[in-house]
Amino acid sequence: MATGPLCYRQRMDFKFLGIPAWLLCGILGAWIATSKGRGGCFWFLLCSVLGPFGIVLAAVVSRQPRDD
Repeated sequence: MATGPLCYRQRMDFKFLGIPAWLLCGILGAWIATSKGRGGCFWFLLCSVLGPFGIVLAAVVSRQPRDD
């Protein structure tokens, strides 16, 4: 009977690890996008919502041409 609440608490701890991971995806995606000349704020939000898929999208998108 003691294992029931312990297992429940362990599942709760793992659920909160996802929030920093998705924010890290947002930061990484924004960094990749700004290095390609794209808007960092938009890409932070997009990659925070999409997670790892957003990072792949930020890496695949082409470099924006410079206005010289």
